[in-house]
Amino acid sequence: MPIRSLTIAFLMGMAFVLAGPTGSAAAQSPANVSVHALCDAHAGTLFDALDNASYDAATADFDAALRERYPPAKLKQDYEALPSAYGKMLGRGRPHTGDVGGHTVVMAPLIFERGTVTAEIHCGADGSVSDLRLQPTQVMTKP
Repeated sequence: MPIRSLTIAFLMGMAFVLAGPTGSAAAQSPANVSVHALCDAHAGTLFDALDNASYDAATADFDAALRERYPPAKLKQDYEALPSAYGKMLGRGRPHTGDVGGHTVVMAPLIFERGTVTAEIHCGADGSVSDLRLQPTQVMTKP
């Protein structure tokens, strides 16, 4: 097969890969990528603020509805209760971003001595944080 045919075949294959299985580039629209980037940035800010016990800063990117139902004092209460249930926090795993039910979600494991809690940060279409969930995903029994 001549080199030109190989090049054309390679480029056609790359076009298929980039377009996705549906054959259209709409699967990864720029709007989705920017919402993912905003949600990632907001999640990073939230995690950094939680690490520093700065609960006002942790809620800064919450949308109005979430800010109303989950104020800094409630976040502090919930977050600071985790060590009593799961032991000392050992670290945080790498966050992963995806789409769940039409929303961008960043998930990261919070690793404790006696278990793991998954932090889920849900973002709206504008990238603001619309929900925060702290879900136990692995609980080890006390020795």
